[in-house]
Amino acid sequence: MEGEFLVQEAFGVQKAIGGGNLLILGADQGTALRAAEAAVEAMRAAPGVILPFPGGIVRAGSKVGAKKYKNMVASTNDAYCPTLRGRKDVISQVPEGANSVLEIVVDGLDRPAIERALRAGIDAACRSGVVEISAGNYGGKLGKHHFHLHELIR
Repeated sequence: MEGEFLVQEAFGVQKAIGGGNLLILGADQGTALRAAEAAVEAMRAAPGVILPFPGGIVRAGSKVGAKKYKNMVASTNDAYCPTLRGRKDVISQVPEGANSVLEIVVDGLDRPAIERALRAGIDAACRSGVVEISAGNYGGKLGKHHFHLHELIR
């Protein structure tokens, strides 16, 4: 119903790294979206990486596991939901002044490729109205690769 659908007949597979990410915390939706779009454009220019979500931006970020349902693999990243900031059962990571959080997930062929993309994305997203740029850590449960943003931009 959506038109032509094409699938490549043959393709290769190789080991890579999945799950590098940026969280862009903006003063409002428009600001966060413009910053995320700029970051996506810069990150897509980096060789050896893909941004696996449509348009490169994740509106409903997730985290590894769940608080109430132990068998769930992933659930909403409630710590980065601005509307849950005041709830007593949520340990919010959203600072005052941030009212929209968007995530960009980056997968790459190797660590240097992801690091280049993250640097480019951070640089492009730094603009007026962006309150903070962060990343999901998930207590080390997402995998063995951790990308420390402060070290990347040093």
